[in-house]
Amino acid sequence: MNKNIRIPFILGVMVIYIISGFNCAAQDWPWFRGVNHNGISGANMQWPANGPKEVWKTNVGVGHSAVSVVEGFVYTMSNKNDMDIVVCLDAKTGKEIWKQTYDCPANYFAAKPFDGPGSTPTVDQGVVYTFSRSGHALALNAKTGAVIWKRDLVEEEGAKSPQWGFSGSALIDGDRVILNATTGGICLDSQTGKTIWKTVLDNKGKAAATQIIETGGSEGGYATPVPVQVAGKKYMVIFGTQTITVVNPENGSIFWKVKRPQPIGVNAADPIVEGTNIFVSAGRHSGCARYDISKDTIPVWDNKNMNNHWQTCVLWKGHIYGCEGNNAAGAGRSPIALRCLDWETGTIIWENKEIDFFGLIVADGKLLMITDAGELIAAEASPAGYKEIGRAKVLDEHCFPAPVIANGFIYLRNTVGDVVCLDMRP
Repeated sequence: MNKNIRIPFILGVMVIYIISGFNCAAQDWPWFRGVNHNGISGANMQWPANGPKEVWKTNVGVGHSAVSVVEGFVYTMSNKNDMDIVVCLDAKTGKEIWKQTYDCPANYFAAKPFDGPGSTPTVDQGVVYTFSRSGHALALNAKTGAVIWKRDLVEEEGAKSPQWGFSGSALIDGDRVILNATTGGICLDSQTGKTIWKTVLDNKGKAAATQIIETGGSEGGYATPVPVQVAGKKYMVIFGTQTITVVNPENGSIFWKVKRPQPIGVNAADPIVEGTNIFVSAGRHSGCARYDISKDTIPVWDNKNMNNHWQTCVLWKGHIYGCEGNNAAGAGRSPIALRCLDWETGTIIWENKEIDFFGLIVADGKLLMITDAGELIAAEASPAGYKEIGRAKVLDEHCFPAPVIANGFIYLRNTVGDVVCLDMRP
């Protein structure tokens, strides 16, 4: 990215922070997929001639929660001895600052790589919000780890866990915490944890409730809710196990919905938002589609050109970059490739089949990937084709979370709980 482009981009990000009142530095990564929920960072990055330099490495326990980085602290989740752990580390040293624990089973799967939490802490205005596989929603003091409030949404709200446990992270909208804990989402008060609304769909995709209800519930999903605007009004996209539901964050009323079935209900990759358009993709050859939610539910296009198991694509300058295929550790293994699609048409521009299953972000205009086997790869983000910048082995397998970049440092995590910090500053 040249200087003339980089400067206004960074200024634009700073404006977003000021308008939204975010309590974090301009290059922090406060929640899953970064400040704009899109896996894109404007932070400067340079691949060192001798490969990335390790700053620190520590182990936090099993899980595949990514990390969030705010004001010099790193937050992530893990599990040890059937106790979920929310941990805060010093971003410079990796030293543990505090941890908070609660009872929660680690093993949701026959395959060990999938044990532990799947969601990522969300940090906003000095509070850390977390969501466990079993449906525990917590708000913690970001400096001390003290519990502000705690909810068990399965026990208290009748929320039903999807087959492999809740995995979506919390989305903060002002004083609201929105979670993919029912088919249309559930909203809690950020200060008290009290339920504001819960939207439930029946098995035909119709709204069964849009207010607080005393009993019942419905299956939640794996993806994190993402914001979208239509005609100047904000809505939230909830990608459920079989549906896409767009709701009003104020009361949970449904603005738009469509069925999007997946053979085993694993719609795990987050929707990508561009204007009033959303892109979704799922594995097991379920394919991908782009919808304009300001119109009807007929897709702009719908094909089998991108099949994300759980790794979310990134939209960059009119092109979608992502991991095609299912991971070998899960059921439904399929060939893996890095693919580039045209946003307008959904056609494949190019693919590279020489990369193992990976998570992806865009940093400083470059593709940054971590493979299942622990290789960090940087490549040009260009529709002209695949051009590798560098690669290095940085962790042991299995690396499920996508990379995180904050203030020039890369943070990576594997499922046994190794977290590593690498210096990628220019």
